[in-house]
Amino acid sequence: MSIEAIEKRVVKEFAAEGIDIVRVETRTFPQEAHVIVYVVPELHERALLASSRLEIASLDHDEVYVIVRKIAEAEIATSDPGGRVASVHDERCEKLVKLVSAHNRVSNAQPSLAYVADARATISAVSAARHHLIFGRRGAGKTALMVETKRQLEASGALAAWVNIQTYRQEDPQRVVLWVLVEMLQAIQVSRLLPEGSQVALRVGKLVNDVQGLLDASSTEVEKVHSLVPRAQQILRDALLIAERPVFVFLDDFYYLPRASQPSVLDLLHGMVRDVHAWLKVASIKHLTRWWQASPPMGLQSGQDAEIIDLDITLQDPARAKGFLEGVLYVFAKRAGIASLSQVFRSEALDRLVIASGAVPRDYLVLATSALERARRREKARTVGVQDVNQAAGDAGAAKKQELEEDMASNVGSAERTLGTLATIRQFCLEEKGFTYFLVDFRDREMSPASYTFLTDLMDVRLLHLIEASVSDSHEAGKKYEAFMLDLSEYTGSRLKKKLTVLDFADGKFQTHVTGSTTKPRVARTPREFIVILRGAPVLSLASLGG
Repeated sequence: MSIEAIEKRVVKEFAAEGIDIVRVETRTFPQEAHVIVYVVPELHERALLASSRLEIASLDHDEVYVIVRKIAEAEIATSDPGGRVASVHDERCEKLVKLVSAHNRVSNAQPSLAYVADARATISAVSAARHHLIFGRRGAGKTALMVETKRQLEASGALAAWVNIQTYRQEDPQRVVLWVLVEMLQAIQVSRLLPEGSQVALRVGKLVNDVQGLLDASSTEVEKVHSLVPRAQQILRDALLIAERPVFVFLDDFYYLPRASQPSVLDLLHGMVRDVHAWLKVASIKHLTRWWQASPPMGLQSGQDAEIIDLDITLQDPARAKGFLEGVLYVFAKRAGIASLSQVFRSEALDRLVIASGAVPRDYLVLATSALERARRREKARTVGVQDVNQAAGDAGAAKKQELEEDMASNVGSAERTLGTLATIRQFCLEEKGFTYFLVDFRDREMSPASYTFLTDLMDVRLLHLIEASVSDSHEAGKKYEAFMLDLSEYTGSRLKKKLTVLDFADGKFQTHVTGSTTKPRVARTPREFIVILRGAPVLSLASLGG
């Protein structure tokens, strides 16, 4: 390959990952060539990940290496045709707020402003001919990933059916199965890949009419749906063999179905697509989902029938989370005409946003623009500061609790129980112990699984965050804990409560300090030092949560 061809290939591959390159330089040396890629600071971490996966053919038998570098701040200012943003009162900041407001919620009807790939959940993995369970908290990017996957699959010629389960949350489980089946069959009909008037086309049409007849009835007997499974499987198999195309079935917001009925729905759908070129892609919140029951066997068994993709970016790797989240925000900022996030947000504010959002992409975007709006209320404000983020996080608490009510609506009483659990943990952390983070003993978790579920419910609605999955005990070999942190909205508003031992994040590292104290923060420069800090946290007894 020529130098020009290699540079074009690099630009194309980075663009596929949602990474815009400012410029590319190639330098040749004896037996090797260096392709130097310059990106804005917000995209540096993601660009490094992209370069590590990039395979480039040799240049006249020389080795080719892709090197990623940050563009200098001065160069950002001169390369921006709109000029540098002088203050948060610039009209481009208002445009940023409006863009996030219009596009922070993705649906099949409204795709992402620009999809930002996460290295742990590539489109190629989700588009594989395999059933997938795609898990993530609300706002983690499940829908965005599925919408982009669907777009790329359809562009390649595959068929796709999209069903948002929220629409059918009031339907009986067996009727939900029928609605999904209709979408699959209509995707085949609309494609016009079956010869008109052929036997298989007629069978597809007859099945659509029969299913629609069952749906038009005021109620549908479970037995009728069960008896329909073999017929549906045969017709789907034959139709897709003739069409020579697979069909991908996207089920969004699956958690809206009652947990008790979820294995049955998945089992019926799995029966219909068994040994068929049809693949289920199910997006849900993990701890609100029951995808398999052992006795009697029913549903989708992970590792056997389906693979799990976990989209939750947790605070266990804050530096990586920071790089990804800033890359997402940068996409919006660039569209608004802002060349660099540093022109609008102080570095400390960007760090605080990682903690305040719990590393949830949608929360990060909403908090960033909410903090920006707060800063714009100050007449002389130039950039968004930490206090703006703190205040925005405090405001977000009520909205999260409203989402909790919505998330738990299909499970009567669970919202009240979860809010009660939150009140108990807040009392333990903030009033009794004076810590914003705490530990849970592994053995306690195993002995009290019902009480532990209360914690996972709080994690799903982003009022509690896992920060370390395994903290060893310094005195007892083999004893381990999980470490959790309260959401920032639970202990901040106009200002942080004093005399609290809090975890913070700065310059890619966790640190702990006592609010209102003049003592320097204790910085965790290594993973081991972070574990040492966490060992000092109080241990929560799950018995205090009930269950």
